This record gives sequence, C-alpha cells and structure tokens, in this order.
Amino acid sequence: MKTSAIIPLIFIFSCGACVDRISFDVGSPTTFPVVIDGYISDEPGPYTIKISKAFDIESKLSIKTPISVKKIIVSDNLGTREELARIKDGEYQTSSTGIRGTIGRVYTLDVELLDGRVYKSKPDTLFPSGNVESVYHKYKAEKNTKGETEYGFDVFFNSSSGQKNKFYFLWKFVGTFQVETNPELYTEPCGESRCPKPLPCSAYILVGGALQFEKPCECCTCWVSMFNAEPIVSDNQVVKDGRFLSVKAAYVPITEWTFMHKLHAEVRQMSLSRQAFAFWRSVQAQKNATESLFQPLTGKIPSNFVQLSGAEAPIEGLFFATSISKNSIFIKREDVPIQSIIPTVQLKFANSCIQLFPNSTIKKPSFWID
Repeated sequence: MKTSAIIPLIFIFSCGACVDRISFDVGSPTTFPVVIDGYISDEPGPYTIKISKAFDIESKLSIKTPISVKKIIVSDNLGTREELARIKDGEYQTSSTGIRGTIGRVYTLDVELLDGRVYKSKPDTLFPSGNVESVYHKYKAEKNTKGETEYGFDVFFNSSSGQKNKFYFLWKFVGTFQVETNPELYTEPCGESRCPKPLPCSAYILVGGALQFEKPCECCTCWVSMFNAEPIVSDNQVVKDGRFLSVKAAYVPITEWTFMHKLHAEVRQMSLSRQAFAFWRSVQAQKNATESLFQPLTGKIPSNFVQLSGAEAPIEGLFFATSISKNSIFIKREDVPIQSIIPTVQLKFANSCIQLFPNSTIKKPSFWID
C-alpha cells in the first residue's frame, strides 16, 4: 500500500503565504520520511535550513513536525565547510560571518539524523542571477463571482538573464506594508465583563482607572510581509534576447491594512541550476493542477537528496545554491486613482500589532522610507 507525504515548502512560502500543500508519493516507509528545505546564496548569511517529518495522510502526524538532527554541514567544492547551529527544533543556521555563496562554486548539504540516517544533497552550482531591471504596477478593478468589484494592483517586472543561453530562474515577490494597532486598549475577563489592562508593550499603564503614558510603544507599529502564492519560474515563451518582459509577480489587494500608508513591492530574481529548476517547475505544475477541474495530480516532485546510510526511508525537499538580484518600488496611497475605495479601519485592534498578521515585525525594515 502506498501513502502520500505532504510537505510545506518552507523556503519560499512558509512566511504566511496561502499555499496548497504539495503531495509526494513516498511508498510505504518503514520509518518516517524526512523533508529538508534551504539554500545558500551570494547574499550575506546567515542561511537557514529547515528539517521536518513529512505528513502521512494515513497517520495522525502533524502537517509540519520539526525534527532535530545530530549534524548538518554545508560545504563547497574548494573545501570551505561549516556546521550549522541549532536555532530551535527543525531549524539550523550558519553564522552571519560564516560561509557565503560564491558564483561558480558548487555546494552540497550533509545531514545526519539522530537515528543514524545520513543524507547528502547532489552538488549544486551557483550561477549568476542576471538583473531585475524594473518593477512596475497596474491598477486593477474587476468583479468577483458575487458581482462585487475588487480593487488592487498587479505587479510586473522586466529582467535580464545576463546570458542568452541561461534561462533558469525563480522569482519571489515580497510586499511589505505598515500597520498600527491600539494595544493600550487591551482588556481581559473581569467578573462578568471585561476590564482594561494595557499590555506592557503598549506605552501605557492604568492609573486610577485612566490610561497614563509611560514610555514609547513597542508593539503599536508593525511591518507586515506578504508573498507570491505560488512559485514563478522562467518560461522561454516570455524571453527575448535574454530578457524577460512584463512578467506578473503578484496581485496586491487594496484593503484598509495594505494601504493604511503604502506598500513596498520587491521582486527577487534567483538563479537556478538545471536540477533546481526541475524541482520548482514540477512544484509550479502541481500547484497549477490543483486549480484545474480537469487536470489530475500526476508526477513526482524531484528531490536532489540521496541517502548514504541508515534504515532506508524517503527523503524529499531541495537544497540549492543561488545568486539573487532584486529591485523594488513603493506603491503609494496616491497611486490609487479613486481614494474613496480605500477602506477605513472600522474597529481598533486592541492588541499587539504582531498578533494582527503573521509575518509581521516591530523592527522597521532598512528599506522603509517614512
């Protein structure tokens, strides 16, 4: 009997994006299947590798069960190597001053599990990233299935490969917007009603039943990240003389939160080897198949890991090397042609801004301009 293992794509979409799960046919394992996701790039580290159990639909396992390992090492073909440090269960990182990806070098990842299994990724070459030349947006208004008009922006980009015969790329969209909440209005159950109790991070304390300012707020303002909901991989149909023109990166809805101020739209172009391209191309095909009423799920997502020792068990996922080029723009409130379509926040959110959205931080991004 065969079971189906489902893994989260940690690398691209773990940060709050809404993504359909990817199904892997892993046979009938005698021990739990393992999923390994991560990459090394020519950008400064640290680099993160995530390891988890795959999900067996015929068991009661969690969809994402992080696991600890005995040892995990990233190395290149010139002898540079670094053992990653454990950050938490299932998450390991290089040092910020440690190994760094270099164009032309070849990288592998060695993983030793606590039960003695050893896995090694196939060598992956780090190719040049090309260049994201421009990012732009187009206002969009269209009716949904309920007949209601929805407003937003399509984000597009133009880029070049840098080489006329090298077309293997993955593109990632990251949108960032700023929100404010009111944690000083937080309450909790008190008898049969609720009583004011400003959060310690809110800048206020309760004195004689009244709010009193004490210090700068530490959880009133957040920057939230949003991501493309499926992988975008290069397609020769849109390339001309080594350039990719008018490629859609994402759709950004106009809501009371996304345009409370403005939105930073960034496109990252990531180079891929042939084997990494095959992985992401298969993921994209499976994602598209789940959205079609007439297209069944077929094929196996290729993995670039091999097992060297230990009890035989399935291994899925990808470790790859990439060079990254990026470009960005701000989409401002003034870019919305009809200001009245921007909703106003109807209710004050009486909690930390971190609690409002996943993938949010109170740390102001270095690219953010007030």
